[in-house]
Amino acid sequence: MKRTASIKTRITIWYTTLMLVLMAVVLSLVGGISYRLSIDNIEKDVVVQVSGVNEKLSKRDRGVFFKIENNEEFKNVTVYTDRGEYVAGKYNYDIDRIPFKEGNPRRESVDGKEYIIYDLRTATPPGIPPFWIRGAESVNSSVILGQSMFYVVLILVPIILLLTALGGYYITKKAFMPISDITKTADDIRVKGDVKKRIPLNPEGKEDELFRLSVTLNAMLDNIENLITKEKQFTSDASHELRTPISVVLSQGEYLLEIAETEKERELAQNIVDKANQMSKLVSSLLLLSRIDQNRQKLIKKDVELRVLVDVAVETTKAFAGEKRINVNVKVEENLTVYVDETLMLSVITNLINNAVKYGKESGNVNITAKKEGSAVNIIVKDDGIGISKENLEKIWDRFYRVDDVRNDEYGSNGLGLSMVKSIVELHGGKISVESEIGKGTEFKIVI
Repeated sequence: MKRTASIKTRITIWYTTLMLVLMAVVLSLVGGISYRLSIDNIEKDVVVQVSGVNEKLSKRDRGVFFKIENNEEFKNVTVYTDRGEYVAGKYNYDIDRIPFKEGNPRRESVDGKEYIIYDLRTATPPGIPPFWIRGAESVNSSVILGQSMFYVVLILVPIILLLTALGGYYITKKAFMPISDITKTADDIRVKGDVKKRIPLNPEGKEDELFRLSVTLNAMLDNIENLITKEKQFTSDASHELRTPISVVLSQGEYLLEIAETEKERELAQNIVDKANQMSKLVSSLLLLSRIDQNRQKLIKKDVELRVLVDVAVETTKAFAGEKRINVNVKVEENLTVYVDETLMLSVITNLINNAVKYGKESGNVNITAKKEGSAVNIIVKDDGIGISKENLEKIWDRFYRVDDVRNDEYGSNGLGLSMVKSIVELHGGKISVESEIGKGTEFKIVI
């Protein structure tokens, strides 16, 4: 499955991108409007100054030009003769080169500089030459101000976006905290099988959708735990109830075997004994698993010499291995001891060796090795038999799961052996793993 970013990250990216787009749009509008207003103000200012000078000139006072030149109100105005000769006002060589054109304020560009120009021709009595009044103001200051604002925004926007992203991610993460708790609880239940785990609830938290979801899931887990508890109790009760009738059947079958007179009677009696023994082993396994599930199985642990334990297990399966002409090879470090429940651990090793022989190839080998690595003891049981496919490898620990029903029926397997082995090993605080390849064999490894 393709890995995607978390919901928190995607939400953060989404609203940060949205914020970036909104800021870009708003700043563009504000910048454009501000620039337009700045140009409009310059145009109005130029028109006002030119109109003021025109009013002064219309009075034809002797000191009018002196007043114009010394009055700050007319600092951006220049007066020319009708032929374009400079008379008074602010002199600017660049502006002098621009032809006069009466009308509305206009923009002119000279050597890369932008100006707002407004020309006004004064009305004079007949015989008196008119004047040109020119108002000119540079727009470069507005451009520079706009550029400065742009650079300031260019610096501030990333900082604002970073703070927005971090703050938003923190808020989103806090809002999604219940989902993390739900995921962690589900993982703990899946990995550890602890159905008693519950999603933590903050009693002072807000009763939002996630809070209600957590409450609902906890209630569902309560129901699941109750069902599992009832199932385990039923298994335990049923196993106890079955022990007596199975014992009766077994004893009656053995009696029938003793008094059988014909071959057919002995065959029928032997079949009853074999099936009763098989049922007895099944019930014993179920009772053991039930006690482990309910934490009622007591461990009588002591230091046990591992070589002795392995030898006993090998001896138990010796006849079975002989039938298939399988060599059982043992390699255990000397004086290697383990602190375990002797009976249960013997059951584990015997079961693994029995499985290795059962699924080993004719005239093959079963290798049992044990050695100490650090503070742990490794026990390995390896065969060169048929192997287990990848799709079945994880299922072998499931109760009553059998890879090959035909072979298991032949050997009287009930599908509880490996499940019981795993439960006993984990009860001792150990771990068991398996590696297998079809046609090349299987290796079980216990670490205690």
